[in-house]
Amino acid sequence: MSCRNFLCGLEMLLISISCTSKHESLYRGNYRLSKQVGWLDSVIVSADSTSGRGNFFMQDSSIYFADAYYASIFQYRAIDGAFISRHFTLGQGPNELSAFLYAYPFKRGKGECFIVDNSLNVYSYQKNDFLLKEKGVVNFGWNKVQRDNYDSPSVYNVMEMSDFGINFTYLNDSTLLMPVSLVNRYLSDINSKRYEKGHILAELDTRNMQIRKVVGRFPSIYKEKPTPFFEFFNYVLRGDTLYVNHAVDSLIYVYKYPDRLLYTMGYEAPNVNRSYTIGYNADIFHFKEDCKRVGTNMGLIYIKEQNLLLRTVLKSFKSRQVCLQAYWGTDLVLEANMPDFFKFLGYYNNYFYGVKMLPLETADGRMSFVFYRFKIE
Repeated sequence: MSCRNFLCGLEMLLISISCTSKHESLYRGNYRLSKQVGWLDSVIVSADSTSGRGNFFMQDSSIYFADAYYASIFQYRAIDGAFISRHFTLGQGPNELSAFLYAYPFKRGKGECFIVDNSLNVYSYQKNDFLLKEKGVVNFGWNKVQRDNYDSPSVYNVMEMSDFGINFTYLNDSTLLMPVSLVNRYLSDINSKRYEKGHILAELDTRNMQIRKVVGRFPSIYKEKPTPFFEFFNYVLRGDTLYVNHAVDSLIYVYKYPDRLLYTMGYEAPNVNRSYTIGYNADIFHFKEDCKRVGTNMGLIYIKEQNLLLRTVLKSFKSRQVCLQAYWGTDLVLEANMPDFFKFLGYYNNYFYGVKMLPLETADGRMSFVFYRFKIE
Protein backbone atom coordinates (compact mmCIF):
# COMPACT_ATOMS: atom_id res chain seq x y z
CA MET A 1 0.00 0.00 0.00
CA SER A 2 1.37 3.43 -0.93
CA CYS A 3 1.83 6.17 1.68
CA ARG A 4 -0.84 8.24 -0.04
CA ASN A 5 -3.41 5.44 0.03
CA PHE A 6 -2.55 4.69 3.65
CA LEU A 7 -3.14 8.32 4.66
CA CYS A 8 -6.43 8.43 2.77
CA GLY A 9 -7.53 5.25 4.48
CA LEU A 10 -6.51 6.59 7.87
CA GLU A 11 -8.44 9.81 7.20
CA MET A 12 -11.63 7.91 6.33
CA LEU A 13 -11.21 5.79 9.46
CA LEU A 14 -10.90 8.89 11.64
CA ILE A 15 -13.97 10.42 9.99
CA SER A 16 -15.90 7.23 10.64
CA ILE A 17 -14.84 7.16 14.28
CA SER A 18 -15.71 10.83 14.80
CA CYS A 19 -19.16 10.34 13.30
CA THR A 20 -20.08 7.34 15.42
CA SER A 21 -18.45 8.51 18.67
CA LYS A 22 -20.14 6.90 21.67
CA HIS A 23 -23.12 5.86 19.54
CA GLU A 24 -21.12 3.55 17.25
CA SER A 25 -23.52 0.63 17.56
CA LEU A 26 -26.52 2.93 17.08
CA TYR A 27 -25.26 5.02 14.17
CA ARG A 28 -26.85 4.47 10.76
CA GLY A 29 -26.36 6.03 7.37
CA ASN A 30 -23.99 6.41 4.48
CA TYR A 31 -22.47 9.30 2.59
CA ARG A 32 -24.12 8.85 -0.82
CA LEU A 33 -24.43 12.17 -2.59
CA SER A 34 -26.71 11.46 -5.53
CA LYS A 35 -28.89 14.57 -5.71
CA GLN A 36 -28.26 18.25 -6.27
CA VAL A 37 -29.99 21.60 -6.29
CA GLY A 38 -30.41 21.68 -10.05
CA TRP A 39 -32.24 24.97 -10.42
CA LEU A 40 -32.76 27.95 -8.12
CA ASP A 41 -34.71 31.15 -8.75
CA SER A 42 -35.34 34.17 -6.53
CA VAL A 43 -37.86 36.97 -6.41
CA ILE A 44 -37.57 40.25 -4.51
CA VAL A 45 -40.75 41.35 -2.78
CA SER A 46 -41.47 44.78 -1.29
CA ALA A 47 -41.66 44.62 2.50
CA ASP A 48 -42.24 48.33 3.10
CA SER A 49 -45.65 47.73 4.65
CA THR A 50 -44.12 45.40 7.25
CA SER A 51 -41.75 46.03 10.15
CA GLY A 52 -39.36 43.31 8.99
CA ARG A 53 -39.49 41.84 12.49
CA GLY A 54 -41.08 38.43 12.64
CA ASN A 55 -40.95 34.91 11.23
CA PHE A 56 -41.76 33.21 7.94
CA PHE A 57 -43.69 30.02 7.31
CA MET A 58 -45.35 28.29 4.38
CA GLN A 59 -48.70 26.59 3.82
CA ASP A 60 -49.69 25.08 0.48
CA SER A 61 -48.96 27.67 -2.23
CA SER A 62 -48.47 30.68 0.09
CA ILE A 63 -45.58 32.12 2.05
CA TYR A 64 -46.52 34.02 5.20
CA PHE A 65 -44.67 36.63 7.22
CA ALA A 66 -45.84 36.85 10.84
CA ASP A 67 -45.06 40.44 11.79
CA ALA A 68 -44.47 40.56 15.55
CA TYR A 69 -44.43 44.39 15.63
CA TYR A 70 -47.70 45.03 13.78
CA ALA A 71 -49.36 41.81 15.05
CA SER A 72 -50.29 40.99 11.45
CA ILE A 73 -49.71 38.09 9.09
CA PHE A 74 -48.82 39.02 5.51
CA GLN A 75 -49.64 36.47 2.82
CA TYR A 76 -47.72 36.16 -0.48
CA ARG A 77 -48.03 33.83 -3.45
CA ALA A 78 -45.01 31.56 -3.28
CA ILE A 79 -44.48 31.09 -7.00
CA ASP A 80 -43.95 34.79 -7.82
CA GLY A 81 -44.06 36.68 -4.50
CA ALA A 82 -47.29 38.52 -5.33
CA PHE A 83 -48.92 40.05 -2.24
CA ILE A 84 -52.28 38.42 -1.47
CA SER A 85 -53.60 39.78 1.80
CA ARG A 86 -52.92 41.04 5.30
CA HIS A 87 -54.58 39.28 8.23
CA PHE A 88 -55.16 40.61 11.76
CA THR A 89 -54.22 43.99 13.16
CA LEU A 90 -52.92 45.50 16.37
CA GLY A 91 -55.68 46.16 18.87
CA GLN A 92 -58.07 44.79 21.46
CA GLY A 93 -61.12 44.04 19.31
CA PRO A 94 -62.33 40.96 17.43
CA ASN A 95 -59.63 39.43 15.20
CA GLU A 96 -57.09 41.84 16.70
CA LEU A 97 -54.00 41.09 18.75
CA SER A 98 -52.23 43.23 21.33
CA ALA A 99 -48.90 41.61 20.42
CA PHE A 100 -47.39 38.25 19.62
CA LEU A 101 -44.04 36.50 19.70
CA TYR A 102 -44.41 34.23 16.69
CA ALA A 103 -46.87 32.30 14.55
CA TYR A 104 -46.53 28.93 12.82
CA PRO A 105 -48.75 26.15 11.49
CA PHE A 106 -49.52 23.30 13.84
CA LYS A 107 -47.89 20.09 12.71
CA ARG A 108 -50.67 17.57 12.06
CA GLY A 109 -53.00 20.53 12.49
CA LYS A 110 -55.10 20.07 9.34
CA GLY A 111 -54.59 23.64 8.21
CA GLU A 112 -54.71 25.15 11.70
CA CYS A 113 -52.11 27.72 12.79
CA PHE A 114 -51.13 29.00 16.21
CA ILE A 115 -50.06 32.38 17.53
CA VAL A 116 -48.33 32.83 20.89
CA ASP A 117 -48.30 36.25 22.54
CA ASN A 118 -45.97 37.76 25.13
CA SER A 119 -48.05 36.32 27.98
CA LEU A 120 -48.03 32.76 26.58
CA ASN A 121 -51.62 33.14 25.48
CA VAL A 122 -52.25 30.83 22.53
CA TYR A 123 -54.57 31.70 19.64
CA SER A 124 -55.41 29.61 16.61
CA TYR A 125 -57.01 30.09 13.21
CA GLN A 126 -57.72 28.05 10.10
CA LYS A 127 -55.73 28.92 6.98
CA ASN A 128 -58.89 29.53 4.95
CA ASP A 129 -60.96 31.70 7.31
CA PHE A 130 -58.38 33.56 9.46
CA LEU A 131 -60.79 33.85 12.38
CA LEU A 132 -58.93 34.05 15.68
CA LYS A 133 -59.85 31.65 18.46
CA GLU A 134 -58.34 32.09 21.90
CA LYS A 135 -57.21 28.79 23.39
CA GLY A 136 -55.89 30.25 26.64
CA VAL A 137 -52.64 30.73 28.53
CA VAL A 138 -50.16 27.86 28.72
CA ASN A 139 -50.05 26.79 32.37
CA PHE A 140 -46.65 25.51 33.48
CA GLY A 141 -47.64 25.67 37.16
CA TRP A 142 -45.47 28.66 38.00
CA ASN A 143 -47.81 29.55 40.88
CA LYS A 144 -46.34 26.55 42.73
CA VAL A 145 -42.81 26.16 41.44
CA GLN A 146 -41.09 22.94 42.46
CA ARG A 147 -37.53 24.24 42.51
CA ASP A 148 -34.84 21.88 41.19
CA ASN A 149 -37.43 19.27 40.22
CA TYR A 150 -36.52 18.54 36.61
CA ASP A 151 -39.61 16.38 36.16
CA SER A 152 -41.94 19.23 37.10
CA PRO A 153 -43.32 21.42 34.27
CA SER A 154 -42.98 24.37 36.67
CA VAL A 155 -39.24 24.78 35.98
CA TYR A 156 -39.77 25.10 32.21
CA ASN A 157 -40.97 27.65 29.66
CA VAL A 158 -41.61 27.61 25.92
CA MET A 159 -38.29 27.05 24.13
CA GLU A 160 -36.10 30.11 23.77
CA MET A 161 -34.25 31.12 20.59
CA SER A 162 -37.14 30.50 18.22
CA ASP A 163 -35.71 32.54 15.32
CA PHE A 164 -35.10 29.34 13.41
CA GLY A 165 -38.60 27.97 13.99
CA ILE A 166 -40.65 26.38 16.73
CA ASN A 167 -43.04 23.46 16.28
CA PHE A 168 -46.27 22.65 18.07
CA THR A 169 -47.45 19.17 17.05
CA TYR A 170 -50.79 17.48 17.69
CA LEU A 171 -50.25 14.10 19.37
CA ASN A 172 -54.01 13.60 19.42
CA ASP A 173 -57.13 15.79 19.39
CA SER A 174 -56.48 17.16 22.88
CA THR A 175 -52.71 17.00 23.31
CA LEU A 176 -50.01 19.21 21.84
CA LEU A 177 -46.30 18.53 21.85
CA MET A 178 -44.15 21.65 22.28
CA PRO A 179 -40.42 22.34 22.80
CA VAL A 180 -39.40 23.79 26.15
CA SER A 181 -36.41 25.34 27.90
CA LEU A 182 -35.33 25.21 31.52
CA VAL A 183 -35.94 28.38 33.56
CA ASN A 184 -32.63 29.04 35.29
CA ARG A 185 -34.09 31.13 38.11
CA TYR A 186 -36.04 28.05 39.24
CA LEU A 187 -32.82 26.06 39.60
CA SER A 188 -30.40 26.46 42.50
CA ASP A 189 -27.40 26.00 40.24
CA ILE A 190 -26.50 25.58 36.59
CA ASN A 191 -24.68 22.25 36.62
CA SER A 192 -24.57 18.80 35.06
CA LYS A 193 -28.00 17.89 36.45
CA ARG A 194 -29.69 19.95 33.70
CA TYR A 195 -28.39 17.51 31.09
CA GLU A 196 -28.70 14.38 33.19
CA LYS A 197 -32.26 15.04 34.35
CA GLY A 198 -33.58 17.86 32.15
CA HIS A 199 -36.26 17.47 29.49
CA ILE A 200 -36.76 19.18 26.14
CA LEU A 201 -40.45 18.66 25.27
CA ALA A 202 -43.78 19.09 27.00
CA GLU A 203 -47.26 17.66 26.46
CA LEU A 204 -49.95 20.35 26.66
CA ASP A 205 -53.59 19.47 27.37
CA THR A 206 -55.55 21.83 25.11
CA ARG A 207 -58.75 21.32 27.11
CA ASN A 208 -57.38 23.15 30.15
CA MET A 209 -54.05 24.49 28.74
CA GLN A 210 -52.06 22.72 31.46
CA ILE A 211 -48.74 21.03 30.82
CA ARG A 212 -49.33 17.36 31.61
CA LYS A 213 -45.70 16.31 31.70
CA VAL A 214 -42.25 17.01 30.33
CA VAL A 215 -40.50 14.40 28.21
CA GLY A 216 -37.47 13.90 25.97
CA ARG A 217 -33.84 14.31 26.93
CA PHE A 218 -30.55 15.96 26.10
CA PRO A 219 -27.92 13.98 24.18
CA SER A 220 -24.54 13.21 25.70
CA ILE A 221 -22.77 15.99 23.77
CA TYR A 222 -24.22 18.51 26.24
CA LYS A 223 -22.76 16.56 29.16
CA GLU A 224 -19.37 16.43 27.45
CA LYS A 225 -19.45 20.04 26.22
CA PRO A 226 -22.03 22.04 28.20
CA THR A 227 -23.41 24.99 26.22
CA PRO A 228 -26.37 26.41 28.18
CA PHE A 229 -27.03 29.20 25.67
CA PHE A 230 -27.28 26.82 22.71
CA GLU A 231 -29.91 24.38 23.91
CA PHE A 232 -32.51 25.10 21.21
CA PHE A 233 -33.37 22.37 18.72
CA ASN A 234 -35.67 21.29 15.90
CA TYR A 235 -37.75 18.14 15.78
CA VAL A 236 -39.89 16.13 13.39
CA LEU A 237 -42.50 13.60 14.51
CA ARG A 238 -43.48 10.88 12.01
CA GLY A 239 -45.95 8.46 13.55
CA ASP A 240 -44.29 7.58 16.85
CA THR A 241 -40.78 8.21 15.54
CA LEU A 242 -39.17 11.40 16.80
CA TYR A 243 -36.22 13.05 15.01
CA VAL A 244 -34.33 15.65 17.05
CA ASN A 245 -31.50 17.89 15.87
CA HIS A 246 -29.86 20.08 18.50
CA ALA A 247 -28.16 23.39 17.73
CA VAL A 248 -24.63 22.22 18.49
CA ASP A 249 -24.70 18.62 17.28
CA SER A 250 -24.01 17.14 13.84
CA LEU A 251 -26.02 14.06 14.76
CA ILE A 252 -29.76 13.66 14.34
CA TYR A 253 -31.23 11.56 17.17
CA VAL A 254 -34.05 9.19 16.29
CA TYR A 255 -36.30 8.03 19.12
CA LYS A 256 -39.38 5.94 19.60
CA TYR A 257 -41.50 8.65 21.20
CA PRO A 258 -40.81 10.01 23.68
CA ASP A 259 -37.20 9.09 24.48
CA ARG A 260 -36.15 5.53 23.61
CA LEU A 261 -33.13 6.07 21.37
CA LEU A 262 -33.40 3.91 18.25
CA TYR A 263 -30.34 5.19 16.38
CA THR A 264 -28.43 8.29 15.35
CA MET A 265 -27.76 9.57 11.85
CA GLY A 266 -26.38 12.63 10.10
CA TYR A 267 -23.10 14.08 8.83
CA GLU A 268 -21.49 17.35 9.77
CA ALA A 269 -21.88 20.06 7.12
CA PRO A 270 -18.58 21.38 5.73
CA ASN A 271 -16.80 24.23 7.50
CA VAL A 272 -19.24 24.77 10.35
CA ASN A 273 -17.73 26.78 13.20
CA ARG A 274 -18.51 24.83 16.38
CA SER A 275 -16.18 26.79 18.71
CA TYR A 276 -18.86 27.47 21.33
CA THR A 277 -17.92 28.70 24.78
CA ILE A 278 -17.97 25.58 26.93
CA GLY A 279 -18.98 25.55 30.59
CA TYR A 280 -21.86 26.08 32.98
CA ASN A 281 -20.58 29.54 33.88
CA ALA A 282 -21.09 30.95 30.39
CA ASP A 283 -23.21 34.10 30.44
CA ILE A 284 -24.95 36.38 27.96
CA PHE A 285 -21.62 38.07 27.14
CA HIS A 286 -20.15 34.75 26.01
CA PHE A 287 -23.28 34.03 23.99
CA LYS A 288 -23.06 37.37 22.18
CA GLU A 289 -19.37 36.83 21.48
CA ASP A 290 -20.07 33.30 20.22
CA CYS A 291 -22.70 34.64 17.83
CA LYS A 292 -20.03 36.73 16.15
CA ARG A 293 -18.27 33.60 14.91
CA VAL A 294 -20.02 30.26 15.51
CA GLY A 295 -22.49 28.35 13.40
CA THR A 296 -25.54 26.32 14.38
CA ASN A 297 -28.14 23.95 13.02
CA MET A 298 -31.15 25.92 11.80
CA GLY A 299 -34.00 23.71 10.68
CA LEU A 300 -35.31 20.18 10.22
CA ILE A 301 -38.30 19.48 7.96
CA TYR A 302 -39.62 16.23 6.48
CA ILE A 303 -41.07 16.41 2.96
CA LYS A 304 -43.48 13.51 2.63
CA GLU A 305 -43.95 13.91 -1.14
CA GLN A 306 -40.23 13.36 -1.75
CA ASN A 307 -39.50 11.14 1.28
CA LEU A 308 -36.67 13.51 2.20
CA LEU A 309 -35.58 14.86 5.57
CA LEU A 310 -34.07 18.30 4.97
CA ARG A 311 -31.70 20.00 7.40
CA THR A 312 -30.24 23.50 7.17
CA VAL A 313 -27.01 24.46 8.92
CA LEU A 314 -25.68 27.99 9.38
CA LYS A 315 -21.90 27.68 9.00
CA SER A 316 -21.30 30.84 11.00
CA PHE A 317 -23.26 33.95 11.92
CA LYS A 318 -20.37 36.02 10.61
CA SER A 319 -20.29 34.51 7.11
CA ARG A 320 -24.08 33.95 6.97
CA GLN A 321 -23.40 30.90 4.78
CA VAL A 322 -25.99 28.12 4.88
CA CYS A 323 -25.69 24.48 3.91
CA LEU A 324 -28.74 22.45 2.89
CA GLN A 325 -28.63 18.71 3.51
CA ALA A 326 -31.14 16.10 2.39
CA TYR A 327 -31.42 12.60 3.85
CA TRP A 328 -33.10 9.66 2.11
CA GLY A 329 -33.77 7.32 4.99
CA THR A 330 -30.52 7.60 6.94
CA ASP A 331 -28.27 8.32 3.94
CA LEU A 332 -26.99 11.80 3.10
CA VAL A 333 -27.96 12.27 -0.56
CA LEU A 334 -27.60 16.03 -1.00
CA GLU A 335 -25.33 18.73 0.38
CA ALA A 336 -25.50 22.19 -1.20
CA ASN A 337 -24.49 25.73 -0.37
CA MET A 338 -27.49 28.05 -0.34
CA PRO A 339 -27.85 31.87 -0.37
CA ASP A 340 -26.80 33.75 2.76
CA PHE A 341 -29.17 33.37 5.72
CA PHE A 342 -31.35 31.01 3.71
CA LYS A 343 -34.27 29.46 5.59
CA PHE A 344 -36.03 26.44 4.11
CA LEU A 345 -39.82 26.76 4.25
CA GLY A 346 -41.45 23.86 2.47
CA TYR A 347 -42.55 22.11 -0.70
CA TYR A 348 -45.43 22.64 -3.10
CA ASN A 349 -46.23 21.33 -6.59
CA ASN A 350 -42.76 19.92 -7.38
CA TYR A 351 -40.82 22.92 -6.05
CA PHE A 352 -38.99 23.59 -2.81
CA TYR A 353 -39.24 27.06 -1.27
CA GLY A 354 -37.18 29.18 1.05
CA VAL A 355 -36.55 32.76 2.12
CA LYS A 356 -33.72 35.02 3.24
CA MET A 357 -34.26 35.32 6.97
CA LEU A 358 -33.32 39.01 7.13
CA PRO A 359 -34.93 41.60 4.84
CA LEU A 360 -32.84 43.62 2.43
CA GLU A 361 -32.58 47.29 3.40
CA THR A 362 -31.52 50.25 1.28
CA ALA A 363 -29.94 53.50 2.44
CA ASP A 364 -33.28 55.31 2.15
CA GLY A 365 -34.99 52.79 4.45
CA ARG A 366 -36.79 50.65 1.86
CA MET A 367 -37.15 46.97 2.76
CA SER A 368 -37.56 43.85 0.64
CA PHE A 369 -38.00 40.14 1.23
CA VAL A 370 -36.25 37.57 -0.95
CA PHE A 371 -38.12 34.34 -1.74
CA TYR A 372 -36.42 31.33 -3.31
CA ARG A 373 -37.80 28.51 -5.42
CA PHE A 374 -35.71 25.51 -6.42
CA LYS A 375 -35.67 21.87 -7.46
CA ILE A 376 -33.78 18.89 -6.13
CA GLU A 377 -32.80 16.52 -8.91
